[in-house]
Amino acid sequence: MKTEEELAKALRTIAERAQDVDLLPGMAAKRRHRRQRRVRVLLASVCVAVLGWGALVVWPTRPRPTVGTTTPDKTIEQIWPQAVLTVPGRYRPLAAISATQVLVLAEPGTIEVYDVTTRRSRVVATLLQAPQSVAVDVERVAWLAEGYVWVAPVRGSGQARRVGPVKGEAVDRIALAGDHVAWSSPLGGVWRMSIDGGVPEMVAKSKGLQLAAWPWAIDEPLDIRTNPTRVVNLETGRTAAITAARGVEGLRCGPTWCLGARGDDSVVQRIDGSQVRVRRLLHGYPSAYPYQDRFFTGAAMVVYDAHADVLVPFHTANGERWSVGQGVIFWPQNGGVRVVNLAAVPPAQ
Repeated sequence: MKTEEELAKALRTIAERAQDVDLLPGMAAKRRHRRQRRVRVLLASVCVAVLGWGALVVWPTRPRPTVGTTTPDKTIEQIWPQAVLTVPGRYRPLAAISATQVLVLAEPGTIEVYDVTTRRSRVVATLLQAPQSVAVDVERVAWLAEGYVWVAPVRGSGQARRVGPVKGEAVDRIALAGDHVAWSSPLGGVWRMSIDGGVPEMVAKSKGLQLAAWPWAIDEPLDIRTNPTRVVNLETGRTAAITAARGVEGLRCGPTWCLGARGDDSVVQRIDGSQVRVRRLLHGYPSAYPYQDRFFTGAAMVVYDAHADVLVPFHTANGERWSVGQGVIFWPQNGGVRVVNLAAVPPAQ
């Protein structure tokens, strides 16, 4: 049984690092009301297990300016033109599938695949509830909703299959792991279940770990200022120690690169503490894990490419607020939705 203090810390952690997914207005309103009720109950008692906790909407705020590499004069459209597109306003991007496909949430409540080349979409699944966390690869889409795992083929006909209930408190991350769906929470290690259903099982050697990006997991502390100590490959069992550079706090790491803070500076480093780079405007955003072990999204509208060692700025129209999904950044623009698909960025030269 977890202590009251641990549960309270877990809730704060989820709120601080939640992805900024802008759900459809009607579905978001229902989830918002449910969340508000949960928060009132939890803050009053702080002693019950948290089930079905959804992703909170947290808009990024600008951190204080820092000293480091200056951003290029060119915008993201000029530097990575093949990665920027506009989709109809009824879509809300969820995740990058490939350089030419983006997973989107569409009105009145369907998950669809938008094809960049044809500018058309096709329905993957019709939703009964708003998804809390989503994972996708070229074959399947999986998501959490109302305490269950749901799965649908990317080339499906609109039918989703409920696989089974998730196990754990405050589950907030999900991943596709071959023929399994894996998930984790700030309290309960990494669990998985066959996509055909069955009994959930804890992944071997995952106690105390959380998913970063399958098959990688990290011993992420509840305190966002504290550094983790190891990254583990859950398929091979290989463990890599994390060494923080001097004075760096709050590291969040993929298998190679980490992002942390030293005072007001953002610091990018390798997990062994080498190749330390002070870069402007990256910290202050709650989702600090690198996408594809390469891209970090900064709170002040910049993307840092660790492979190319370059900061790329983007600008929203009329100061519109922006959101992120898995490998996508997006904001409303001229009646549509402007999207940066990081899966379409070419390899660093």
